[in-house]
Amino acid sequence: MSFVEWFLSFIYKIKTFPLIIQITIVLTLTFIVVTFSVLITVYVIRRKHNRVQRKLKDSLPKIEDLFNDVLFSDKNYSENEIFNSFEDIVGEINYESIDTGLDVLVDIKNDSIKESEKYPVIISALNLIEHIESKFDSRSNSRKMDAFQQSFVLGLNRFDSKILQYAYSKNKKIRNEARNSYLALSANDPYRFFDEIEGSLTKWDEIELMQYLQQQHKRGNLEGLGKWINYSKNTSLVVFLIKMVGFFKQRGIDEILIDKLVDEDTKVRAASIETLGELNLKNTEQTLIDRYYTEPDLCQVAIVNTIRKFNSGKSLNFLQQIFKDSNSTDMKKIIAEAIINYGYEGKMAFQDLKNVLTGFDLQILKHIETPIIKFK
Repeated sequence: MSFVEWFLSFIYKIKTFPLIIQITIVLTLTFIVVTFSVLITVYVIRRKHNRVQRKLKDSLPKIEDLFNDVLFSDKNYSENEIFNSFEDIVGEINYESIDTGLDVLVDIKNDSIKESEKYPVIISALNLIEHIESKFDSRSNSRKMDAFQQSFVLGLNRFDSKILQYAYSKNKKIRNEARNSYLALSANDPYRFFDEIEGSLTKWDEIELMQYLQQQHKRGNLEGLGKWINYSKNTSLVVFLIKMVGFFKQRGIDEILIDKLVDEDTKVRAASIETLGELNLKNTEQTLIDRYYTEPDLCQVAIVNTIRKFNSGKSLNFLQQIFKDSNSTDMKKIIAEAIINYGYEGKMAFQDLKNVLTGFDLQILKHIETPIIKFK
């Protein structure tokens, strides 16, 4: 019996059943056919996707070689040459191949020690601006996060409006990433979200903010930090910004730092003292000495460290005196390190102290001099 004859016979038998059973059989058969069709379609799509992914993975070294040649060789590639070479490597220009190329370019930018002015040529040749913009518009949060990071690494400051629309997102990760990206990329009031930072900054928060501030530093756009040191009510942020002033060696806010020496918060005072040392503002040395005995331990440590950085030669007697006055072992170690590193006169003073001290104070000095050896 042929399949056609069997099928017609099967249909005839179904017609002999009650209507409800006929409907049930038809629906069941339809469901089975649709299910198998979906499974086959998914299998075909998945197989094609895996094949494409394997090809793209195998293409990564060639893509990297192409980009490195464009960026760091003496050759001058045109946009058409880059596009055609990239197409020859990946086989087909589509979303996935462009995304793979973008990932490679970001990795090169992150890992490369050498600078290059040719990144815009690759970005334009592969139309990466439009590609990143599509990721900002995606419903996928992971793609949005990728877009924030990729635009930051490549220094693409063309997405102000895109970034701003997520700055008040209900998703905390998206909201924070948008605000941090705006800080890094915007030339239009990049610090606008500082007043909305709540709570204490974590170490990771500080690392991220520091990365983004480096972008503004390259543009010479860090003048706004002084304003926020004065304006912000978030002590954690104020302390962080004061440290960043020292790290980036920002000038023009000396008076703000000096005013912060009398701030009611100990951490703010200590950060200000350390930053005075980073900026080498030696004219504040006597002020710090005058404040030493009225400050808590945190600020005293900051004062000693800053005087050590100044190394002006004017405070050796002060360091010797506070070493004798201190009752804290940890504090004595810090002061002794400052003395021995206080130029030639400091080394001589350190030896004089060794000659006259006994007991535990002498052991501290010996440990500072040769920390590898344990003295009993």
